[in-house]
Amino acid sequence: MADLGVPCSAATLASIAVIVENPSDWNNLERILRACAVFNIIDIRLVQDTTKPQDPRCRKCLNLNDRPEIGGACRLLPSTSNCLDELAVHGHMSVATALDESSVNLYDFDFGKSNKIALWFGQEKHGLTDEALCAAATKIFIPMSGMVQSLNVAASSSIILAEVARQRFFDFLPSLPKSSKMSAHPEEPVSGENLASAASSARMDKFLSVARQRQRGLIVVLEDPDRLDAAAILRGCDAFGVSEVHFIFEATKAFDPLANRQVMKSEGSNLWVCSRIFESVMDCRQHLDQRGFTRVGIAPTQDDSGAPFFNAPSFCEEKLALWLSCNSSYVNAELVSSSVHVPSTAKVAGLAISNLMAVMLAEVTRCRKTAYPQGYWSLSNQEQRAYVHWCLAVHTKRHATLEQASQEASASPEYERLGRLRAELKRQGW
Repeated sequence: MADLGVPCSAATLASIAVIVENPSDWNNLERILRACAVFNIIDIRLVQDTTKPQDPRCRKCLNLNDRPEIGGACRLLPSTSNCLDELAVHGHMSVATALDESSVNLYDFDFGKSNKIALWFGQEKHGLTDEALCAAATKIFIPMSGMVQSLNVAASSSIILAEVARQRFFDFLPSLPKSSKMSAHPEEPVSGENLASAASSARMDKFLSVARQRQRGLIVVLEDPDRLDAAAILRGCDAFGVSEVHFIFEATKAFDPLANRQVMKSEGSNLWVCSRIFESVMDCRQHLDQRGFTRVGIAPTQDDSGAPFFNAPSFCEEKLALWLSCNSSYVNAELVSSSVHVPSTAKVAGLAISNLMAVMLAEVTRCRKTAYPQGYWSLSNQEQRAYVHWCLAVHTKRHATLEQASQEASASPEYERLGRLRAELKRQGW
């Protein structure tokens, strides 16, 4: 039996092939390669299917001469059919990631039933081509419970590769703990009536449906995040039902998670995850202690102090706060009671910050749903009411802000000029 603190052998996931079809973003491609490096995947293939219409950015992204560090880590194939032929010759089973009615839950699929597996990841905007989907032996999806419908392709690849590693090399981990302290909520479901007389019934029903999917007793703490990381992490928090995120701005310039332009690119996730801002780490720590939360640090890279995050007993705590220091390579032991990391076989920088948090949240959700029956991790009625009131306040404020901005724009000379130009183009039949 392997030692829990020691990573797997150098052969970890060596029989896994990662196929990225028509990528259009350098940053996502780099993060996928980092995830492959963490799990020691050496068979990486990029498909540029020039026979089909595609985003022009794909051609630029796949010009590997511009990025030699990427070109040296993977092979470029001219078409999907060419890649499928290669995989068939070597006996790989294709597994595609897709939101499809026939897709299988990631955690219900057995990655050990075939030695050679080719994992297919599609383009950021359009996903996989029909040819790749039809050729796949199985299609899988990552179960989510938030308003966001999908994750960034780099985050998705990190989560799936981590699950493959868990199934293949960490099955010897002890079973998840059981707790007698947790209790389900037998109360009558919360009704939208009388929560806010000014809100429409349909709007309140929407807020309540989101509240019922949020996880109880789970907080994410981001210490000194930048705007881009915050946007991606909020999207992951929404996807896995996190209801509360704490921002600490001690060494970096503070920003409003609800109004920042970069954060608003998280597909509206900033409007569905309650945010609280602290000026120091000690203020946040004191706040969590008063509420009885167990603070678990997330190590950006593998270190000797933390434990592998697979089946971490702390993930099943009744009140769990995941603490991530975005500008540090280590975990401050004074701020947390324990720490976890993603085990790696390679000497690499580790996963990108946003992908690291997505992997952690996916494992927390899996551990909780595995260790406890349905309903144990849902918000109580009182917590649902508080969450709905927060959503109502945020959406009302945002609607008023957008309406004011629209009125200011419509009164500007530039807006009038564009209106006349639009009318002229319409008159000419454009």
